[in-house]
Amino acid sequence: MAKFEPIEGELTDIEIRLECLRLATEFGGEFQRQKPLPQAEEYFNWVKQNSKKITRKEPSKKKV
Repeated sequence: MAKFEPIEGELTDIEIRLECLRLATEFGGEFQRQKPLPQAEEYFNWVKQNSKKITRKEPSKKKV
């Protein structure tokens, strides 16, 4: 696996940044939609900070 290849099922930083930009432009106020980059960067920082706190667990293979 190359150094920059994402692990299967995980988003890359670029994908996360694009999603944060989409959220800032789609749901932001009028002022934020005119200049969405600061709000998108704030969203990105929040996501990265909080994603470290979440431990990833393997999905349960229990049959229902």
